[in-house]
Formats: sequence, C-alpha cells, structure tokens
Amino acid sequence: MHRHSCSFVAWLLSLLLLTGCLEFDAQDLTIVHDAKADRIDVHVVYRGLHCERVIGLGEDPLAKALTDLASARDAGFVCIGRNWPLQFDPTRVVQGPAATLLARIDVENGSLFTDADGVLCAQQFVRIREARAFLQQLDTLVALGLPKLLEQPVGEGGTQHEFDDTTRELLTEFLRGGQRLLQVEPGRIEIRLPCSDRDHRWAKDQLFEGLVEQLMGELRPRLVADGKAVPAEPVMIAACRTSPTFRFFADNEWSLVREPGLTRLALGVKGADLLPIRIAAGGDYDDTLLRELRQRGEPIDERLGADELERRFTAFRGRDAVLPPRLAERR
Repeated sequence: MHRHSCSFVAWLLSLLLLTGCLEFDAQDLTIVHDAKADRIDVHVVYRGLHCERVIGLGEDPLAKALTDLASARDAGFVCIGRNWPLQFDPTRVVQGPAATLLARIDVENGSLFTDADGVLCAQQFVRIREARAFLQQLDTLVALGLPKLLEQPVGEGGTQHEFDDTTRELLTEFLRGGQRLLQVEPGRIEIRLPCSDRDHRWAKDQLFEGLVEQLMGELRPRLVADGKAVPAEPVMIAACRTSPTFRFFADNEWSLVREPGLTRLALGVKGADLLPIRIAAGGDYDDTLLRELRQRGEPIDERLGADELERRFTAFRGRDAVLPPRLAERR
C-alpha cells in the first residue's frame, strides 16, 4: 500500500505541466457539491484563449496552438490555473489507485465561444461520480504518501528546510484519529495540515514569498515605459489592483487559520450552494487564434453571456456527460 501511495503522489506531482503553446488569460470555475446525489459537478470556463508568442526555434506558435487545442478537445484535458496550469489528462493510462480515481471522473467539452467583449473562450463540464468514495480514497492515498514527503528536506542549497519531529508526530496522531487532510463540502474546500509552529511559520513564509515574487513579475513590465523608468508608487498601486495574483485574493473567499498543532487553508463559504473560483486576466490575450479559427470555419458561439453559461451548466447537471472521443474509447 505504501508503494501505491508513493507512486500516486508521484503521479499527482507529474500533473504539474505546461499546456504547450495554447494558453488562456483568465479562468472561472464553479463547483457544486451535491451530497444527496453523491457527486461533484464543475463548470470550467477558459477566457482569452490565445497562442504563446514565443516558443521553440523553428516552431509556428499558431500552428502549435491549433494542434494543442485539437488534442485537448479530443482527450478532454482539464487545465486549472493561469501561469502554472495543472493539466489533467483523463485518458492517461495509469495503474493502481490512480486508475480507480480516474474511472470516476467524466469530462464533457462545451462549445468555443466569444464573451460580451468578443474574446475567445471555451468551456468544459467535469463530474466526479461516487464523490464520497472518491474523496475518501484520495485522502487516504495522500495520507499514506505525506509522511514519506516529510522525511525529505525541501528547498535548495543552504535554504533547505527539514520538517521537525513535532510535525511528524502531529501528523501521525491526526491520521490515527481518523481525521481528513482534505475536507470537501457544499460551498467550501479545506486543506488541513498538522504541523509544528516552526513548520507553520516556514510554510507561511514560503507562501507569501512566492506570492510576492509572482506579483513583482506581473508588475515589472509596467514600471518601464519606452525603456525608461516610470514613477513607481502610482503605477504599482494601479497595477496591483489589476494583477491576477492580487485579484485572486480580492475576488475569492479564502481563509488561513492557525490552531494549536493544525493549519487550515480554505476556499469558499461553508454551506453555500456553490463554490465559485475566479482567476483574473493578466492582459496577455490577442485575437490571432480567434481569427484563424473563424477563417477555418470552426463553430464558435458568439457573445455568450453569464446567464446562458449558467443555463448550460444547469442542463449538464441534469444529464449524463457526453465524453470526448478519446475518453469515450478508454471507457
């Protein structure tokens, strides 16, 4: 079982992949946990589909983006996140517990469409069937693999961090008591991390250092105009208000709570009907891909509004998923 848990954690880590030349500028997710029906339905909306401007030498970004789009729709790839997307391939051949988890996930591709501003978008519908069993197995596998991860130092060179014995003991007692590391309920997702005060402070430092680095990367291009530095304070204030990193914390309900021996990180509002997650645009969109798709005669629904997107998600929740070709073959 430990062998399976370690391979499962490796599989999870291997999902952190770049999406290739096809990118999207923003994303909306709507998660509905229907406890009575024992399922989780997710509406994934990709906003600002475009091709990466610079790729490998000799490669055509537009041609590569078109190939990526066709492959993604054929298999039902699901991507989450703007700059570091989590790419999930439901057709991937896996063994052991991961195969059982994959068998409970359905994906349906919605249409390509433009929003009210004429920006190219896409949508998908994702369903987790037998959600209680799925979440229990996922939690169990992570619980079995986590102690192994805590034995290894993290970081590079002189900045490596080693988790202390107190954290390992707290994790053991937490799991022995039958508690879950991952809690999913209507309107809310919570990650629970038993750890010492020292390791909690380190993890919090890493989180916010990473956010600052990401934010500065988004702001840096705005601090230079025509090769000259511009006044930093007003530009940074304005840029912060529109940066994807800043907007994530402003647009979404989240919490970081410390209790004795336990850290809770959560998204959403407990008891709400649904959990919306918004990842704001970074301004990278251009319409090259949209113009090419139109020239090729690709079906695109024009100017879909929020009401129509909601209607389509509601319709999906009342029927079985229509799987994309390659996923349907696997099933």
